Amino acid sequence: MSKRMEKRGQFSALAVALVSALAMSGQVSAATDAETKGLASVKQFTLDHNERLIAQAQLLESAVADYAATIDAHKGNYQAAWDADKDNLTQQINNIRMLWLETSNQYEAIEGIVAGIPSTAKYDLILDAGNPGTEEEDVAEYDLTLPDGKVLKRPGNLFHGITEPLFWGMDEANVKLKTDFNGDGKIARSEMLFDANLGLGAALALSHWSKALQADMNAWKPNRDDAFTSVVTMTPTVGDYFGEWKESQFITAEIGSFVAQSRLVDVLGIMNGCKKMYFSAISPVVAGNDADLDRQIKSGFNELLSLVEDTYAREKAGTQFGAEEADALGNEAQDIADRVVAMVLQAAAKNNVKIHS
Repeated sequence: MSKRMEKRGQFSALAVALVSALAMSGQVSAATDAETKGLASVKQFTLDHNERLIAQAQLLESAVADYAATIDAHKGNYQAAWDADKDNLTQQINNIRMLWLETSNQYEAIEGIVAGIPSTAKYDLILDAGNPGTEEEDVAEYDLTLPDGKVLKRPGNLFHGITEPLFWGMDEANVKLKTDFNGDGKIARSEMLFDANLGLGAALALSHWSKALQADMNAWKPNRDDAFTSVVTMTPTVGDYFGEWKESQFITAEIGSFVAQSRLVDVLGIMNGCKKMYFSAISPVVAGNDADLDRQIKSGFNELLSLVEDTYAREKAGTQFGAEEADALGNEAQDIADRVVAMVLQAAAKNNVKIHS
């Protein structure tokens, strides 16, 4: 996580310097009807997915509460709960995982927008990308209060730092009982009962922070500078996402981070968000004084998304990628993204856009 967030900061600072150096001859053009409508459509797109995020987070919260109630019915004795109610617990955990995926994917659809807008970027740290307080940078600035009253100070992001490891058994410290879910005589790492107190606290927090994001997104006043900043901040992170894909079990076959689904699903969501921001909100500005540059940028985005979509389609079809090929694909994606962002920065300078650091 920290490498990706660090890269965002480094690239944003570089962008500010580059645009400042180039913008001397730039002119500020008035917003056209197309730009205004485009910005509004990006905001509405984000709010629509945010509403679905909240709905899914609430379903997830309810499912974890049911699981916690089952454990509580046996006075917190996980072994007793399993012995008495294993079929129900197995079903509950499977349901929690399904709802987690649906909740996470709603956020991934808007992460490329949320994480790039200065006034909402903090929610990306809390929900999806921030470090725990033990790290020096990119810390998710919140504390997690659990149902039993315990407070976890700066515990890290909720999706990939807490709930995914918890619900899939990667967080060994919070595995309460290892169990044989499918009755095959073997116990895989994901076959376990997790800490209900932590799970419910984190699920409640997902609902809370999803609603807080909605409030700030409603308050956001779409503008040109934020739109450009979002695209030049988030698009170049694609190579780091491929790096996380390479290090996951989908490539190495070893249990590590990102076990719920392929990291490529997240890449698609994030890059589609960047594309949405450019095509809807920025293209009308760029095309107004350089139609050829606009066509090149759009072509670059389409090339980038085509590469990711093709790679994910191959993976779903059964292709087992090796680390070397994953590196090559990540490098190719990064090259395309860097080329696209260089052109967006050129357009920003032409239009005297201010890139926020």
